[in-house]
Amino acid sequence: MSADNLTLGLAFIAGLVSFISPCVLPLVPAYIGYMGGRVTTTVAAQVAGRGQLAARPSASARFTTVLHGLAFVAGFTFVFVTIGLLSTAFVQQIGGQNISLVTAMIGRLGGVVIIFFGLHFMGVLPQLFARLTASPRLLDSPLTSVAAALLGTALILWGFAGTLLPPLTTTLATTAGESTSIFWPTVLALIVLAIYLLWLFLGGAFTHPGAFWRQAVTALQTALYTDTRRQMDASGHQGLSGSAIMGVVFSAGWTPCIGPVYGAVLTLAANTGDVGRAGPLLAAYSLGLGIPFLLTALLLDSAQGLLRRLQRHMRKIELVSGGLLIFIGVLVATGTLQSLSQYLSNQFAEVSIQVEQSVLDAITGDNAEATPEAGDGAALPSSGDMALAGAVGFNSITGAAESVPAVGTDVGNLAPNFEAVDDTGKTVKLSSLRGQVVLVNFWATWCGPCRLEMPEFERAFKTRAADGFTILAVNNQETPEDVRGFREEMNLSFPLLLDESGAIQTQYGIKGYPSTFLVNRQGVIVARFFGPMTAAQIEQAVNDALAS
Repeated sequence: MSADNLTLGLAFIAGLVSFISPCVLPLVPAYIGYMGGRVTTTVAAQVAGRGQLAARPSASARFTTVLHGLAFVAGFTFVFVTIGLLSTAFVQQIGGQNISLVTAMIGRLGGVVIIFFGLHFMGVLPQLFARLTASPRLLDSPLTSVAAALLGTALILWGFAGTLLPPLTTTLATTAGESTSIFWPTVLALIVLAIYLLWLFLGGAFTHPGAFWRQAVTALQTALYTDTRRQMDASGHQGLSGSAIMGVVFSAGWTPCIGPVYGAVLTLAANTGDVGRAGPLLAAYSLGLGIPFLLTALLLDSAQGLLRRLQRHMRKIELVSGGLLIFIGVLVATGTLQSLSQYLSNQFAEVSIQVEQSVLDAITGDNAEATPEAGDGAALPSSGDMALAGAVGFNSITGAAESVPAVGTDVGNLAPNFEAVDDTGKTVKLSSLRGQVVLVNFWATWCGPCRLEMPEFERAFKTRAADGFTILAVNNQETPEDVRGFREEMNLSFPLLLDESGAIQTQYGIKGYPSTFLVNRQGVIVARFFGPMTAAQIEQAVNDALAS
C-alpha cells in the first residue's frame, strides 16, 4: 500500500483498529476517569436537587453523555491532526523542538486543569469556597493576595516554561556555528504573568483584598453552581468545553503507534506538503479511533442506573472518582503518562503494526508483499515482513545544494549540529563528519523495533564504511552502562552516542522510536524514516546518498 492508494475509509478503519493497540492503553483509563467522574457528579447533583431518583436515566441524560464523548473526540481530533501536520509538513517553518515544547506545555497546564476537575468532582471546591467566605479575616488580609501572587507566578512559570527559573535564550545550530535566540516559552510565560499581576494590582487585591477575593470567589461559585444546575437539568447543550479540553490535553501527550496507514499519511505530508489531502486522512484516522471512545461513553452512561441504586453511597463514589482524576492529572502534569504512552508505543509497535496490516489486507484483499520501488518513499510493507513493518522512508535525494539551506529537520534542510560523547568516552560532533554520508538514528534499549534494525545497520556500516558512510546512533536518555550493555548484546561497532539530558532528542523533535535521518556529504538531510528500516531500504538510501 502506498500513500497514493490511501482513502478516507481505510484511514478510518485503521484508526478504529488502532484502539486495541497497546499505544492507546494510557488514554483509556484517563478517559474513563474523566467521563466516569462526570457521570457520577451528574447523578450526585440530581440526587441533591431532587431526592430519590428513578433507577433509569432519562433519554436527555443519555444524550448529554454522548455529547460530552463527542466533545472529547473533537478536542482529541483537533490536536491529533494539528500536531501530525506540524510535525511533518510544517516542521521546516516551525521546528521539531517548538512542537515538543508546545505539547509539553499543554501537558503541564492540562494536568493542572484535570486536577481542578478532580477537586470539583469530589466536592472539595464548594466546601473550600464556603470556608473562605466564612473567614473574613483571611480574605481581608493582604498576605492572602501576596500568597496568591507567589503561587500564581510559580504555576505560570512552571506551566509555560517547565521550570521556575526558565532560560531567557536558547542556543541553536546554524551554518556559521552556534547562535542564540529568544526562548519563546519564557516570553509567553512572562506575558501571561504580567497580565495576571496586573489583574491583581488593578483589581484591588492589595489595596482592598476583602472585596477583591469575595468577588473572585463569587464568580467561581457562580460558574460551578451554574454547571451543576446544567448537569441536573441534563439539557445536553452546555458545559461541553470541559470535555473538549480533556480531549486536547490527553491527545497532546499521546504517542501513537506508527502503523502502515498513519506512517503513509506522515510520508504524504512530509514528502509532498499536500496538507489538503493529509489533513482529512489524519482526521478520518482520528475519528475512527474516537468511535470506541464514544461506545465507552455509552457504557459509562449505562452505569447511571447502578449509581442511582447506590444513592446512599454517592459521597464515597464521588471521592473515589475525583481522587482517580486527580491522580491522572498528576501523571499528565509531570509527564509520566506521556512517557508511559511513548514506552508502550515503541515496546509494542510490532504487534500494533501486524494487527493493523492484517485487517487492511483482509479488507483490500492485498496479501502480496509490497516492495518499495526506487525513489518511492511512500511504499509500505505487507504483514509478511516483520522488519519492514512500519518503516516509512522519505527518499528524495537532492545531491549537493547550490546554496546553503536552512537548518532544520525536514528533507532538504541542513541537519542541526550536535556534539555528544559515545559509550567509550569519545566525543563526536556531527559537523566534523562533513564529506561523509551519516545515518543519524534515535533509539532506546527498550525499543523493540530498534532492535530489529540494529543488525542491518551494523552490516551496512561494515560494508560501506570504506566508501564514506558512518552511523551515529543517539540513545534516548539512558545510562552509559545500559548503552554499553546493548552494544555487547547486539555486537555493534558503530558509535552509540549518549543523550542523557534529552537535548538532542528535543533538538530534532523526536516523538517516537526509532526515528532516522540520512545526511549527505554536504550535511543536508536527504531522507527520513519513521519505524524500523529494512536491509533493502538501508542499502537503497545509502547507495543513493553516496552516489550523489
